[in-house]
Amino acid sequence: MSINTIEKNKQENVDLLQIEQFSDIDTSEKEIVVIEPNSTIAITIRKFLIKIGFENIHICKESNEGLQIFSHFISDDMSIPVIIDSESNKNTKKMIKEILEIQPNARVIVTTAKEKTNPEILKLINMGVSSILYKPIVFEDLRKSFSDMGEEEATPEQFEKLDRLQKQIHELESRPQTDPPQVVPEQVEEEDKDKDFESLLASYRQITDNRFRDINKIEASQADKIIKSALNDKTIILDKEISEAACNQCRSTNITYTSECPQCHGINFKQKDLVEHYDCGEIYPKESNYKTCPKCNKQIGSVGTDYREFAGYHICSSCNERFSRPLFKFSCFNCGNSFIDVMASWKKSKLYKIRN
Repeated sequence: MSINTIEKNKQENVDLLQIEQFSDIDTSEKEIVVIEPNSTIAITIRKFLIKIGFENIHICKESNEGLQIFSHFISDDMSIPVIIDSESNKNTKKMIKEILEIQPNARVIVTTAKEKTNPEILKLINMGVSSILYKPIVFEDLRKSFSDMGEEEATPEQFEKLDRLQKQIHELESRPQTDPPQVVPEQVEEEDKDKDFESLLASYRQITDNRFRDINKIEASQADKIIKSALNDKTIILDKEISEAACNQCRSTNITYTSECPQCHGINFKQKDLVEHYDCGEIYPKESNYKTCPKCNKQIGSVGTDYREFAGYHICSSCNERFSRPLFKFSCFNCGNSFIDVMASWKKSKLYKIRN
C-alpha cells in the first residue's frame, strides 16, 4: 500500500481537530484505525482514544481506506485495533470478515445505536468481534472496551501508573512502625489521580474551571481541589470571570465550533473588504485594482464622495454570497449534539492562565 494513503489520513486528522502535528508514522502499540463517517462522533472517539494512550489515530470515512491502513500495519505477531461504525457501513459483516481473515487475532470494536438484544448485534459477536460499544459513546465505556480485551491491551501509561503506585505503597510499608502509614492504596491512587490532573491543568495556556471539569469528566469538588492546589503552587493564576458557551442539551462546555456560509452552508469563504460605487451601484471586493469599477469600467473617484467601503465582510466562492458574519455551529464532544450559536447555553466560568 502506498504511504500516501496514510499521510492523507494524517492530514485529515489534523484538519479535523487542528490540535497537533504528526511525524512519520511508525508501527507501534499506539496505532488504531477508526472507521466513522460522522465527523462529530469521530472527534469524540479520537479525543477519548488520546486520553487512553493512543498516539496515531487513523480516522477514515470509507471502509476500504480503513482496511488498507489496517493491512499496512499488521505482522505475524501484531495487529492494530479497529473501531467500526455498524450503521454507516453497509458491509460491516464483510469488513469484519476480511479483517479477521487477514489477522485472526485482530481486535475489532463495533459501535452501534442498536439494542443489546438485537439479532444483528448477536451475529457480530458470533463473528468474533472483541467488543460492542453502544451509543451515545462515553469515555468509560470506550476505556472498558479495551480493558475487556485482556491484559495485553494495557497502554504504557497504565503500566507506568501501576509502577508508580507500587513504589508509593512500598515506601509506605518501609516507614518506621512508630509512624504507621494511614494511607491505603485507594487513597494513594486518588492522590496520584489528582497530581495527574494538576499536571494536565498546567499544560493548558488558559482554561476555565467548567471546561477543565467537563473535558476530564470529574466532579466539581475534585476540580476545585485541583485548581486550588495549582493556585497555591503558583502554577496558574485567575485571570477573570467570563460567560462561556455550553451545549444546550447536556450543558457541557467541552464543545467546538465550525463556521460556514449562511446561504449555501459551504466553507469556502474568505474575509474581504467591499467597495460600493455610487454611480452604477456596483458592490465588489476591494482588491489591487479596485479603483476601476468592474461593472462600468470607470475610475471610482474619492472615498466618501464617489464610493464607500465595507470592512470585514466575507465572500463565499461557492455561491458568491456576501455576508458580514458567518454562521457558527457548535458540536458537543460529550453527547454529540450539534446546534447553532444562538441556541447555545451559557455558563459563568473562571478563566485561569499559566503563570509565566
